[in-house]
Amino acid sequence: MNLEVFLSLFSLMLISLVVYMISQKARLPYTVLLVIVGSLLVPLSKLKAFAFINSFELTPELLFFVFLPILIFESAYNIKISDMLNNIRAISLLAVVGLLVSTFFIGVSAYYVFKWIGFEVPMIVTLLFGAIISSTDPVAVLSLFKEYGAPKRLTLMFEGESLFNDGTSFAIFLVMLEILVHGYTGSTSIISGLINFSMMLFGGILFGLAMGFLFAKLIEWVKGHEHLEITLTLLVAHFTFILTEVVSEHIIIAGYPVRFSSIIATLVASMVIGNFGRFKMSLPVEEYMEKFWSYFGFVTNSLVFILMGLLFVEQSIDLNVALMPILLSILVVMVGRALSIYPLLGLLNWTKKEEPIPLSWMHLLSWGSLRGSLAVIMVLLIPDDVTVPNWNYTFSVKEFITAITIGSIYFTL
Repeated sequence: MNLEVFLSLFSLMLISLVVYMISQKARLPYTVLLVIVGSLLVPLSKLKAFAFINSFELTPELLFFVFLPILIFESAYNIKISDMLNNIRAISLLAVVGLLVSTFFIGVSAYYVFKWIGFEVPMIVTLLFGAIISSTDPVAVLSLFKEYGAPKRLTLMFEGESLFNDGTSFAIFLVMLEILVHGYTGSTSIISGLINFSMMLFGGILFGLAMGFLFAKLIEWVKGHEHLEITLTLLVAHFTFILTEVVSEHIIIAGYPVRFSSIIATLVASMVIGNFGRFKMSLPVEEYMEKFWSYFGFVTNSLVFILMGLLFVEQSIDLNVALMPILLSILVVMVGRALSIYPLLGLLNWTKKEEPIPLSWMHLLSWGSLRGSLAVIMVLLIPDDVTVPNWNYTFSVKEFITAITIGSIYFTL
């Protein structure tokens, strides 16, 4: 059985390389083709000779503790803090305020839209979906930007929003999941949720700063030993991510568990290494780092997107039942995204606190807001047995959220 898992893993990597070559020839986004090919692999895997393809699958642990830290570090390492600070108002508005607007608009609207077609879905379920689907993952968009030479500031806004709203959306997701699992208790749930959200955000930033400067110092100590320098940069992302989770499990203040955001902590630590730690490295290591992490990001994204295609086709919920909720979800998500872009950036332009953002950029931000790996991770982290009162459908809450989430991801791709 283990041999089949490894055969599946390396076969998927080989297929990804072929898809990459085709995408270059056809001038089509690589990640989009990967999802399509992943879907086409399902009928192939039904044949006895190719049954091993399904042996390697996405698990919450694999995505969360192995793939996600790589994707965060690879993106954050090359972002200059000075550029980020010059656009901090726009990025903060999009990544925090815009994400909250999107989450609650989608959650409330989806509740009433589903009710309109006779789907009685509790609002906490639609709010959980709103938190999941509001995080952006513009991998394909950024590759097109690079190819066509998009303005540097626009690229920074896409990447900055994506990085920071990952942490924000995951924090909201955990708050909503807590309410879904343990029930809503009025104002106590709201206050507890706000405290949790704030603690995850600001605690994650402080912990990430501490880890980033610690690893930068360690890199300085071993300067000249190239293998040690590379190993420390490899460790910083995963060690920060996992240690944040461990610390969050064990800190209790006045009987209240304290959680930090592992995503925010890893993002901040990675930016510290990229802006401060890189100058502590030997010159050959610094030059090598970009290619080293670019390769890891390429492999990780390849596996996530091709497995996403497999995951969607294998859904147990009947497509005839799920089709209308998926189509309505897509519509609600589109409107929610527009509401989180145009009014907020229009207000920012009116205040003249930053360089004006053209309307054409707002269109791109609205339409280029792909969803991807983090949304899949959050869906997989929902317990299989979670349920809500009066849920009388043959499919589970998790299966329903998975169907509308992956349907929305497909549409954005």
